This record gives sequence, structure tokens and C-alpha cells, in this order.
Amino acid sequence: MKILLKNHSLALAMLCGTVVAVLIAAFNAFADECERIPEGVLRLHIIAESDSAEDQDFKLELRDYILANFAHELQGCDTLESAVAVGTELLPQIQAAAQGFAYESGYDKAITAEITEMYFTTRKYENVTLPAGNYTALRITIGAGEGENWWCVMFPLLCLPACSESQAAPVINLPETNSDNPRIKFAIFELMTGLFR
Repeated sequence: MKILLKNHSLALAMLCGTVVAVLIAAFNAFADECERIPEGVLRLHIIAESDSAEDQDFKLELRDYILANFAHELQGCDTLESAVAVGTELLPQIQAAAQGFAYESGYDKAITAEITEMYFTTRKYENVTLPAGNYTALRITIGAGEGENWWCVMFPLLCLPACSESQAAPVINLPETNSDNPRIKFAIFELMTGLFR
């Protein structure tokens, strides 16, 4: 009887070990895919002066202005590197235009624009979910930048206000999740990677 119980316990332990190993391997493959996504994405990140209604409204007006005037500049880019190069070259023009737009709108806060790398949590934009991670971003800060922010994907272009009806937004190849709700896997990925940040 003791031998039978011992064999049963050993078989159960081996089965559990196999299941855990398979789950770890699957998670590692998913994590590798998640970590590759930021390598091909340039985010647009606009931070409002404050959370007042006026400041939040202006943030959205500035967003529309930036997209209408500069999103098309990245359409010829085929890699993140080329998009960053174009964005970097345009930074002085973007900042000056944004500041001019602010003054014309009667808004006297300073505007700064920069290309930077920053951490984003898992975010959903329309039908695309982007995993948490460090992304390159064109960040525009209004005044003290203490208000709620707005973001989208500027390359490949997913910022809908900049897309005409005839332009189909490029697809970001997200990892296969085998699930109707990829946010669950992304949340687990974010939790696991957050432990080591």
C-alpha cells in the first residue's frame, strides 16, 4: 500500500511539474512577443497642464492640431528608426507650431516636445491592445504637465483623428493570445515584468 501511494504521489508530482514547465514555456514565448512590439511602435503622448476642464479641452485641441499637421510626415517611414529620425528632425517645428497654436487659442502655457523612451502600462486603443513596456514616444507636455494624459500610436498610424476615411490604419502584429480577452495575458505579463522593473 505504501509503495502504491508513493508511486501515485511521484506520478502526481511529475504531472504537476510537466504542467508548470509547459505554462512557463508558453508564458516565455508570449513575453518574447510582447517585448518585441515596442521595437516597432512610436507613441504620441500628450500631457495636459492640469485636470481642469479648460486644460483637458486644450489638450484634445492640441492633439487634433498635431495629428492634422504632422502625422502625414511619418507615412513614408517603414521602421521605428526611420520614424524616430523624422520625428527628431521635426521636433523644433512641432514645438514651435504647438506653441503658436496655443497662443492663437489664447492659451499662455509653455509647450515642450521631445522624443523619449517611457514606460506605458497595458493600454487598449480601439481594437488594439498594446502590452506594458518601454516605448519610444513623441511626448508633448503642456505647462507643468500635471494633468491626465492622452496617447495613441503615431507609427504605424493608429491615431484616428489623423486618418481620412480612405486611409486604412496599418495593423500592429500582436502576439497570438488564443483568447477572446488578450488583456488577461497582458495583465499577467505586466504583473510579472513589474516585479523586475
